[in-house]
Amino acid sequence: MQTSRAWQRAVSDELIEGVGAVVVEFFDVGVSRRWSWADRPEAAALLAAAADPRREFDAVVVGECERAFHGDQFREVVSRLNTLGVEVWLPEAGGPVELGSPVHEALMVLLGAQAQSEVARVRQRVLAAMRAQAGLKGRFLGGRPPYGYRLADGGRHPNPVHGRWVRRVQVLVSDPATAPWVRWMFAERARGRTVASLARELNERGVPCPSGADPDRNAHRSG
Repeated sequence: MQTSRAWQRAVSDELIEGVGAVVVEFFDVGVSRRWSWADRPEAAALLAAAADPRREFDAVVVGECERAFHGDQFREVVSRLNTLGVEVWLPEAGGPVELGSPVHEALMVLLGAQAQSEVARVRQRVLAAMRAQAGLKGRFLGGRPPYGYRLADGGRHPNPVHGRWVRRVQVLVSDPATAPWVRWMFAERARGRTVASLARELNERGVPCPSGADPDRNAHRSG
């Protein structure tokens, strides 16, 4: 994240070289670009600062459009800032964005589409990686083990950085106490039984529920 911030700052400095200087930075971390600016802490702070008559700046320089905006946010934010007397400078525009310019109007449409496409690509890459780790390698991706499984040591972490810290991988393996009941539930459901009838029979047989089979899952721990 520090690397991303550094190169975005470098791009911004290059864009305004000889014209101005960056006096304050706003950089959200761990916040989806799909959120509106009002819901992002740093972006919301930028908007509030722009509305302050005593603000330190008269323009906003965006280091990378795809990380700052999603969909129609670009037009909305630029219009709002322009109303406050604040220009928006963009590397792709080579300077300040002009809402009335046909070229910049087309640029906004293109950048919005690119941002949406990038979000979709990232989502697919992450989901594909998670499916590969969980399905092909049996890697446990975190959280509580699902009913019918328990955690087991999967050996040294394959990531060299984590490996140097002697971190190990956890994998899911069948729980001999609860896995047979999971198989039974699937088999009975496939035969046409209702969920309610399965729950009644499991209760009558005294089969422990997830929290009963793993009491620690509901325990409050202090770190």
